[in-house]
Amino acid sequence: MISKNAYLNVVCGLALTIFCSVVNAHPEVRSIKTQEKVIALTFDDGPTIPYTNEILAILDKHHVKATFFVMGIHAKSNIPILKKMVEGGHEIGNHSMYHDKENKKSTQALIKELPEVDKIIRQSGYKGEIMFRSPFGLTSDTLRTALTQINKKNFLFDFLSQDWENPPAQIIVDRVVSHAKPGHIIVLHDGGKGRSPTVEATGLIIENLKSKGYKFVTASELLTYGPAKH
Repeated sequence: MISKNAYLNVVCGLALTIFCSVVNAHPEVRSIKTQEKVIALTFDDGPTIPYTNEILAILDKHHVKATFFVMGIHAKSNIPILKKMVEGGHEIGNHSMYHDKENKKSTQALIKELPEVDKIIRQSGYKGEIMFRSPFGLTSDTLRTALTQINKKNFLFDFLSQDWENPPAQIIVDRVVSHAKPGHIIVLHDGGKGRSPTVEATGLIIENLKSKGYKFVTASELLTYGPAKH
C-alpha cells in the first residue's frame, strides 16, 4: 500500500507536469538549431503603403518567400496588399490588433483579440498556419496560456536590427549580415513611417546572404529544419 507521503509526491509531480505542459506547450521560438544555411526573413507592423508593396516587389525579383506579421488595424484597411502576399506565396502572421503590450492583458482578453486578427487575415484568402509574434517581443505566463488555448506559436527572434530607427540602409544590412547564422530569424519592419532604408536594405540583405550560400524560407518552413531555441 502506498504511503501518504508517497501519494502526495505523486500527486504534486503530476500537477507540476500538467502545469508545465500547459505553460510550455507552445514556447517562444527565437531561432532554430540546424547546420543548414536557412534563414527566415520576416516583416512586422504592416501592411502599409507604399513600403509593403515595394518590399513585395523586391521579394518577387529575388524569388524569396517571407513571413509578414501584420497588425490587425492595418490589415483591415489593406486587404488587397494581403492578397498580394498570398498570391506571391508568402506567409502571414498575427502581430496583434493595435501593437499593445500583450503581456499585460488577461488570458480571456487575448483569447478574444487574437482570433479577430486571424479573421481579418483570412479575408485575404490565406489558408496557411497563422503564427503569432508578440509586439516588442514581450512574453508572460498569461500570454503563453492564451496562445496554448488557441493553438498558436509565438515566433520571435534572438536579434533585432533596430531598423525602426531608420538608420541608413547599409547600417541595417551590416547589422543583419553580421549576426546571420543557420536557423536565424531576421526581423525588419514594413510598418511605420520612413521605411525607405528598410526597403533598400531588404534587397541588399538578400543578395549578400545568398552569396554566402543562405536559403530564405518562411516561418513554418524554418520550423521543419530542427528544434526550436527558446
